[in-house]
Amino acid sequence: MSEDIAIHDAIETIAESNEPFKAAELQNNPQKAVGMMSIPYPSYLSFGPLIEQLKKEMVNKGLEGWGIFNSMMNLLKSVPELKDKIEDDSIFETHKQLIELLISTVIPPVTQVNQLTKLSKPFEMTPFYKTPGVEDMFNNYNIDYQINRSNELIACATTISSGSLILNRFYGQNLNVTPPILLTAEDTKKGTYRYFKPEMDTAFIDVIPTKPLKPLSQEEINFLISNIYDQEAWLKAMPADAFEFRGFIINNLIEITEEESVSRLKQSLLKRDAIINEENIRELEKLVRNYLNIQGLRLGITAVDYPRERAINHKYKIRFNLIADELDEHLLHEDYMHSIYERTCRYKEVLLIEDLAKLEDRTLVENKLLDSGIRSIIIAPLLDKEQEVIGLLEIGAPKPYALHSFVELKFKDITSLFSIAIERSRNEIDNQIEALIREQFTDIHPSLEWRFIQASYNLLERRDQGDRHAVMEPIVFHDVYPLYGQADIVGSSRKRNLAIKEDLLDNLQSVKKVLRGLSEHIPFPLLNKYIMEVDLAIDELNEEFNSNDESRIVEMLHLKIHPALKMIQKRNPRHSIPIENYFISLDEELQIIYNKRKDYEDTVTMINNAIGDYLDEQDKISQTVMPHYFTKYKTDGVEYDKYFGKALLKNDQFCEMHLHNFRLQQLIDMVNVTKLVNNLQDTLPEPLQTAQLVFAYTNTLSIRFREDEKQFDVDGAYNVRYEILKKRIDKALIEGTSERLTQAGKVAIVYLQDKDGAEYLEYINFLKHEGLITDDIEQLTLGKLQGAQGLKALRFTVKCD
Repeated sequence: MSEDIAIHDAIETIAESNEPFKAAELQNNPQKAVGMMSIPYPSYLSFGPLIEQLKKEMVNKGLEGWGIFNSMMNLLKSVPELKDKIEDDSIFETHKQLIELLISTVIPPVTQVNQLTKLSKPFEMTPFYKTPGVEDMFNNYNIDYQINRSNELIACATTISSGSLILNRFYGQNLNVTPPILLTAEDTKKGTYRYFKPEMDTAFIDVIPTKPLKPLSQEEINFLISNIYDQEAWLKAMPADAFEFRGFIINNLIEITEEESVSRLKQSLLKRDAIINEENIRELEKLVRNYLNIQGLRLGITAVDYPRERAINHKYKIRFNLIADELDEHLLHEDYMHSIYERTCRYKEVLLIEDLAKLEDRTLVENKLLDSGIRSIIIAPLLDKEQEVIGLLEIGAPKPYALHSFVELKFKDITSLFSIAIERSRNEIDNQIEALIREQFTDIHPSLEWRFIQASYNLLERRDQGDRHAVMEPIVFHDVYPLYGQADIVGSSRKRNLAIKEDLLDNLQSVKKVLRGLSEHIPFPLLNKYIMEVDLAIDELNEEFNSNDESRIVEMLHLKIHPALKMIQKRNPRHSIPIENYFISLDEELQIIYNKRKDYEDTVTMINNAIGDYLDEQDKISQTVMPHYFTKYKTDGVEYDKYFGKALLKNDQFCEMHLHNFRLQQLIDMVNVTKLVNNLQDTLPEPLQTAQLVFAYTNTLSIRFREDEKQFDVDGAYNVRYEILKKRIDKALIEGTSERLTQAGKVAIVYLQDKDGAEYLEYINFLKHEGLITDDIEQLTLGKLQGAQGLKALRFTVKCD
């Protein structure tokens, strides 16, 4: 068995590089046409093996008394040359009827019309007899043989075929070798192909030794089987002058059209661009037409997502349905509801329409199919691993009832191949787009992902069309409404500086104590100099603290005092305890005392995280009401931007009511943030409060994605004013006073126009009605800001009890 496999695997390589040969060449001299070398052994046509086999059969089955067999045997006695070598072709005319009678014992006359069989000399392709079926096929079809033209491989095929027969007959082997030849018959009228595999029957071949047999061990035979290209070794083991072949070979053409068509379909669908290339789709169409043997059959395949809520954010390149050129929208567009395509997706079942003209309640889609010449159609949903619809496969024919239930059964057998192909192609496109997004945009807000996917897909399209210099198109959203808010920690700069100052004073006092203790026991004058510098630093901090003091004092500690202490600790172990205790009191990473500032920074982090988490959760809820863009920034507090508008939406509609709803929701959120921070006070390391601010900018603006900064920013010179105002209003004072607009426990709303103030005043009255705020509602005018004057504000106090 292993030897069979070895030879089979080796000889299969002959079929890997196929070349076709036309019928005209094959009719005249097929051996020469395919470049096949002759058998290396003498080969003679003879009916001797057949006659001997017939005699045995007559004896074994008791047919000696049957008249037809007796008559044939008596005739054969008078023509002994048929049993011997036939070297004169005139014998076929002289004894035509007898030869036909002999052949009829191998190929019954009743089957010869349809049976595809040729008879030839041992291991030769030129036939001396062909059935009418073979004659008809060669006369009415374009015939191609496909076989590798390498002379070495062809020679190997004839050598090992004949040599294997010798090994079987005389050396106890059981090898079965058939050269891998494929015959293709093209029906030019129908535009289809039939495929045939030749099967070689060697039952009527005698192998006659002309010299004594060479002894061959199994090891030597195994060597031959493993080295089929080594003709010299084969002919050395079984010399060409040591054997001759007599008889004839039977070549039956076995139709494998369905198997070959499916095999070719699989190979074609494995190509990377199998279903995203028009040329490849047409090739697939030919293969399916061939598989189903239907004249004029057309194939369509398209990527879809069903239900429509699952629709991807770009159009896949797989759009080759039967009426793709006739429709502006995809097959499942709402304009084509209740079409045969939508029904196929809804029920996830193959749909057969034997005559579209008889279909009632046709939509525009069915009428377009009829206009394009389709009368019968089968549509199959293509499903992914989760059994979701990801595509549609369809075949159409120009005649009614050309597609029927039997065709449907065969069609179902290949739909899984297309499902695999479409899922792979979709994944490849998705991966390309994802790679572009990572390369071009990094982090993308989910609500706007559709636009970045669309832009990435458009870039892929331009590159596929040959534009090597194509770049990503600008991502700009026009006419969007901004909402800005912040919850800023009150007095954050002052409190941070105070915390830093207290830590620095504590650090200086601690190190001064260590220095003074060491100076009393160690004669090291530099210690006294350091004590003096520490005293000067303490005095300066107590007098006034500025931003340069921190870096100056930390540098003195790290570069002067700490190295000196470590040197003294190493050289004077008995004085190491106060030094060690000092270093233990320092922050492990910063190597300075970091207590008050840590409390402050931990408090800021806790407040920021609490506010940020609340805003994130609220935004998730708001996204379900209407998708929008949201981003936040954490500093000493949290500030955030939201943008709304039709331009940001893929499918939904945006109206003014949504804008009013979001403005009111923002005020409610700011009230809740105020309460949230107030409720945190008992858990904070340092008591800190926040002041809330909203900027009511009611004009629309444009935002653009900045590739260098990987984020959105307002677009255009006019819109920049919004950003400038946004950054200045939190420092605004009430006109004619030194009072800051933003106050702890309060929410302030800055606006530009009186109509905006009136709108927000309505929202504030609603909050008061709900018991969320006090009755203390202030209408204020702001002092002049750089680049802005005449700004007004509303301010109210949140009930935190």
